[in-house]
Amino acid sequence: MHVPALLWFATVGILLALVARDLASGWRARPEPSPRNDALVVVGYLLLAALFGVVVLVVGGAPSAGAFFAGWGSSLAVTVDALVVFVLITSGARARHRVVVLGVAASALARCGLIAFGIPSASAIAWISALFGACVLAAAWPVFRHDDAATLPAVLGRPGAAPAAAVSTAAVLGLFSVSAAVAGGAYLAFCAGMFSLLGFHRLFRLVAGLVDRSPDASTGLAVVLVFIGVKSVLAGVTGTAPDAQVTVLTLGMIAAVAVLSAITAARAPSP
Repeated sequence: MHVPALLWFATVGILLALVARDLASGWRARPEPSPRNDALVVVGYLLLAALFGVVVLVVGGAPSAGAFFAGWGSSLAVTVDALVVFVLITSGARARHRVVVLGVAASALARCGLIAFGIPSASAIAWISALFGACVLAAAWPVFRHDDAATLPAVLGRPGAAPAAAVSTAAVLGLFSVSAAVAGGAYLAFCAGMFSLLGFHRLFRLVAGLVDRSPDASTGLAVVLVFIGVKSVLAGVTGTAPDAQVTVLTLGMIAAVAVLSAITAARAPSP
């Protein structure tokens, strides 16, 4: 898909402005944000991305639209992985909404840099994926045991552990997102990556609220972490990115856990 330079600059400016505005609202989050408002904004961003895909279909044809939606789906799967890991990272952290904002900003910058300057070799990505998966698997066990002393700040022993881990995780997952979407071209990969980040902090608030209210949240979170860890390790060992079926399975599994957590939270007795 040929993209004129003027359209490139306009798209980059608009999407970065949307991401910056979204992050600014997350940085100064209200003490009691509205879950309904957060859900509506997240749905609105998803519809905006879908509308962009329709425009690509009309202007660039079915192959370009297919490349965008495939890249967007892969980026969404990576973003949801990041969401689950961030719930773990920010557990027990002060100002956790600002830790999330820092992580999303780092992910956006990483994606822009990787698209502009190129991604590492496939072998390097494979090693990073395997190492990341091993770390996630190691973190899943204390979560499954409901070990509150295993929060990241307590484990690493310094207050800045959560922001540092969030930025590192976001950069790594940004690499996975770009490497999965770049086959459709730099322009579509950039758009897919930025659209997948819009509303992230709002979605985080919704999921973190469910986790806090659900008595069995640790078990569900541990199951999802094991799935993410195994998926990343296998991708690193085989040297191949997850295909469309794995992407759909990832989104479906996490959605199922979220629904079950919501039902459990709704049935849980009020304190």
